[in-house]
This record gives sequence, structure tokens and C-alpha cells, in this order.
Amino acid sequence: MNRKTLLALGTVGLLAIIAAITLTRPEKGERASDRPRPVAKMNQADIETVEVTKDGVTTVLKSEGGKYKVAAPVPYAADEPVVKATFEALGKMDVTDLVTEQKAKHAEFQVDDKSGLHVVAKAKGGKVLADITVGKTSGPGTMVRLPGKDDVWQATGISRYQFDKSAADWRDKSVTTFTLADAESVEVVAKDGAKAILKKGTGKVGNDDKWDVVESSVKIDKLDNSVPSGIVSAMSIWKANDFADAAKPADVGLEPPALTVTVGLKGGKKVGVLFGNKKGDDEVYAKTADAPQIFVMKKYNADRVLKRPIEFRDKTLCDIPDGDVAEIAVTHGDNSYTLAKTGSDWKATKPAKLEIDSAKVTFASAFKEWKAQSFAEDATPKTNGMLKPQATIVAKSKAKGGPTCTIKVGDETKDKLNYYVMSGKNPDVYLAPKWNVDRVLVKVDDLKKGAPAAPAPGGPMPIAAKGPRKK
Repeated sequence: MNRKTLLALGTVGLLAIIAAITLTRPEKGERASDRPRPVAKMNQADIETVEVTKDGVTTVLKSEGGKYKVAAPVPYAADEPVVKATFEALGKMDVTDLVTEQKAKHAEFQVDDKSGLHVVAKAKGGKVLADITVGKTSGPGTMVRLPGKDDVWQATGISRYQFDKSAADWRDKSVTTFTLADAESVEVVAKDGAKAILKKGTGKVGNDDKWDVVESSVKIDKLDNSVPSGIVSAMSIWKANDFADAAKPADVGLEPPALTVTVGLKGGKKVGVLFGNKKGDDEVYAKTADAPQIFVMKKYNADRVLKRPIEFRDKTLCDIPDGDVAEIAVTHGDNSYTLAKTGSDWKATKPAKLEIDSAKVTFASAFKEWKAQSFAEDATPKTNGMLKPQATIVAKSKAKGGPTCTIKVGDETKDKLNYYVMSGKNPDVYLAPKWNVDRVLVKVDDLKKGAPAAPAPGGPMPIAAKGPRKK
């Protein structure tokens, strides 16, 4: 690189530094020390209320003896960590540098009336300690403006995200909370009278406590132990996604509820949740048994607890260890195939003359402990595609007298997360995770030698594999 080029690059770099400094310093050379600070520093202990207005809705947060609550628009318990952090931030806030006096810059710095967040901190008796519009956080500080003024200042100690919340986000969204080890029983009662009662047994099933069926209106030959374990785990620290303050129980299917789930705790205490109607395609109304507040739960969140009695039955579709799978046959239109294993190699017996790459037969592991997600609520063949399945999957074990699994695949569910499936001669219709079925329903061309590796099947992993989900 020659000397002229280096000189040019150095000049450009210097100009960039100068520009950056210019953008973050007062336009007229004024510093906070040149004039009185627009907002005096506050002592957190003096702040009694904080009002935050976003999108025209004002939330009033109140501190009472170190405890916090939401006073408006709906009186409610506060999300303590969130509200506490907000009060602490205001106690640390220091308005330092004047950034600009130009009104034209308000939108850029998000301190205009449309995008700014109006924050008012008050002491006891209603004395205003700070009245600011909080804007963009950039670099070392956050832009703030006093209402009715053009000056934009830089404040440290606060960030926009601490105030940029809907009215519901300031509230405690806890639905049920208890110590997981205290759970002793689970009872599920459906609107149609179906019922299941389980008690915690002795010992473990894997890493979970063992549960025993005490009573059930549905025959449970083999318990899916993960269901009661999953219910108590979810309910021990279960949060809603939103609130339905204006809803009436009778209008959202909570009088009577579609399903009631109750966890019995040590000492005789009980924690119950009532489930109502769906709200749209992916939300459900719910409330606790002992409080009037109605919550809105995302379906994936509700499904962790919303288990009909039939859901306690084992949902195993197939269980053949990887090394024992000797044959895989798939009937699926043009992508039908049959693979047989000889030694450690896989060979295709259908289609004829198909030469496959054994390394691409990675889906033999799908047949080990293959479980459905749940049972279909509607088992009508005409509505789930089981009248004429789109595919049939057969897996055979090499062991003499070993199992053979036959899985018929119907339509996708409306949310595209599962397929309707049936296993063997069992009349039950299950919901099987789409990703798990698609890994077996591969394209024949993707198995050929020399073909590029097939992409991983689309769609999310099942909820149980992910763990608890946020909204």
C-alpha cells in the first residue's frame, strides 16, 4: 500500500472520529456545567410513585415500604424485579450533557411525542422529582427531554428498555407458585366428567419422581410418567402471557371450565387452575380456583398443564433401539422406499437398482422411544386424514420375535407442528411432532450416493425438548 493511500485512509479515519465526537457533544459547545442541570439527582428512597406513559396508556407504579405494586390502570401486584430495577435506575440517573437544541432531532433521538416514553417520578405528597421524555439509548447514555422544551440531554444510569413496557408487562404474571418437592397429587377433571387422580409414589422414573394412578375414568394400562411430572414442574412456577381484565368467566368458557387441574401439596393445601375457551388459534383463557383474575395463556404454555385424562396414557409409537432396526419401509408416493440392513451397511430393495449412501440413513434412531406429543381431540378420520393416510412407515427389528412398528401418517395439524398418526392396530389417533416424522419421510433422491446431504427437517422441536417457553 503506497504512502498516498495510507494518508487518505488516515484522513478518513480522523474525520470519522471527529464526526462521532460532534454528534455526541453539545452543538453549541455547552456542557452541563455551563447551565443548571434540567433534572436534579434523586434519592431512590424519596421516590414514591413512577408514572410511565406508552402508546397513550399510563401505568402508575408505587413503592410501599420496599414493596412494589401497580396502582393503575389496574391495581395489581407488580413484577417485583422489573419495577424495583426501574426505581433503582431513577435513583442513579444523572443528566449530564446537552446533546442538541434542535427540535428537528427529536424523532431521531426518539424523544418526540410519538416515540418518546413519558416518565414522571414523584415523592410523597405528589411532589414531582422528575418529568422527562425518555428516548433512545445510545453508547454511554440515554436521550431525555423535558416536556415543552427543545433541548435533548444525555442521561446515565437509565436505559430505554427499563421503561419501554406495556401496562401488562409491569404486572406480576405469576399464575401458580409452589415448591416443586411439596407436590403430592395431581387431579384432572374435564367438563364431560372424565377424571384422573394420581399420587406421587416412591422412587424415580429417569430423573422424575414416580407417579401412580389412583383413579381414572379412562383406562390407563401404562402411565406416561412425564405427564404428571410435567404438570407439577410447570405449575410450580407458572406465568401467564397476558391478562383478560374485561373478560367475564361465563363468556370465556370458565363457568363451568373445560378442564380443571389441581395439584395437592404437603399440609393439605391445593393449587388449582381452570381452563376455558381458546382465544383465536394460539391462546387459551385460564384462571386459578381461588382468585377472579382471568389470564391469557399462549397455547404452547397452556399445553404444559392442560392435559385431558387420556393424556396420562403412554404415547409410545415405536421402541426399537438404533442397532436393532433391520428394515425400514416407507410408502409415500414417488418417495416410497425399502431399506434393509446387512452388517453395518444399508441397501435399498426398493426402488430397484437404487444405490444409497449408508451414511445418509441417520433416521434409524427415530424408532427408539418414539413418542407422540399427545392424543388428537378429534379422532374423526375424515377430519384428520386417517381415512386415507398420506404415508405408512414400517420398521422391523432384527431380533427374533422382535417388534415391528407400523405408523400411518395423516394430515398436518392446523398449526403445522404435528401430524395426525396411528400406530399398529391401535384405534387411537395421536399428534406426532412433524420434525420427527419428516426425518423418516425423506426424498429418495436424498439417499443416493453422491447426492448432497439433505437439509434438516423444518419446523420447531417439540415443547418438551425445548423446556419452558417465553412468550
